[in-house]
Formats: sequence, C-alpha cells, structure tokens
Amino acid sequence: MQALFLPVVALSFAVSPVVGQNFGGRRGDRVRQSVYAAIGLAAAIMLLLALVAHYLPVLLLRGFSNDPRVIAFGSEYLRITALNFVAAGIVFSSSSVFQGLGHTIPPLLSSMTRLFLFALPAVWLSREPGFEIRYLWYLSVASQLLQACVNLFLLRRELKNKLVFPEMLGVPAGATIAS
Repeated sequence: MQALFLPVVALSFAVSPVVGQNFGGRRGDRVRQSVYAAIGLAAAIMLLLALVAHYLPVLLLRGFSNDPRVIAFGSEYLRITALNFVAAGIVFSSSSVFQGLGHTIPPLLSSMTRLFLFALPAVWLSREPGFEIRYLWYLSVASQLLQACVNLFLLRRELKNKLVFPEMLGVPAGATIAS
C-alpha cells in the first residue's frame, strides 16, 4: 500500500518549494494556484488508486501471496482503507503547503489530533468483547478524513492571513507599516 502512495509523496515534496518560492516572492496568486493544483492532483491520483485498491485488490495482492486466506484478509483491508486514500493525499499535500509557507504547527496539530482520535478509541475498542481488526481500519479511515478536514480548514485560514502583502494594502514594497 505504501508503494501506491509514492506519487502523492513525490508531489508533496515538490509543492513545498514551489509554494515557498512564490510566497517569498509575494505572489499570492501563484501560491493559491499551487495549492489548488497540488490538492487537486493529489486527490485525483489517490481517487484513481483508491478505485484500483477497492475494486481490484486481488491484483495488488497476488504478487505477495497465493494463499486464499491472505488474499481474502488483504482484500478486505484494501477495500476499507481505500476509503481514506483521497483524504491521505489531501493531508500530504496540504502539510507540504504549510511547510512552504513556513508554518508547520498546523499540520503538527492535525496529526496529533488524528493520533489522539485514533489511539484512544483503538485501545478502548480492542478491549471490547467481539473486537475485530476491521474496526481499527474503519477508525483509521474516520480519523484520516477528520485530519484532512482539519488541514483544509487550517490551510484556508492560513492562506487568508498570510497572503495579504503590504503592496496589496496600498503600501509600497519596502515600506514599513506602523503598528
């Protein structure tokens, strides 16, 4: 499954310097274009991979095992976790945008939120009678979706606040603004 994520990881590595260069150059329009392009590409790539993982899991698993039990177990896992592929792509790309903007605290907070919302319920669920591993897979999907929403909310706020340059307020470049 990690190999499936490589295209989005590569995209995320690329978006950070592009956003950083345009942010440093005070090109808010290009920062926004980069953000929309990165998130859109990540979502599209991950949607395609999610469809493959959800509808053709056996194709992905046959290279690792021919055991029918392994194929059945792995197929169920891929079908469930494919539900969070798009959200994972959004998290990867939006976290890289934050890095490009020089503000890495928001994705750290969203990652901590995801960990908190996954770990505590996972411990509780694992101690319940009738516990099944698939419950953790669904919990992971839910926590990933929530993290993507938190990242998008924080990113929207960050772009609104950071992409207001003095030139846009009618102040010449290089002039200082008195507080």
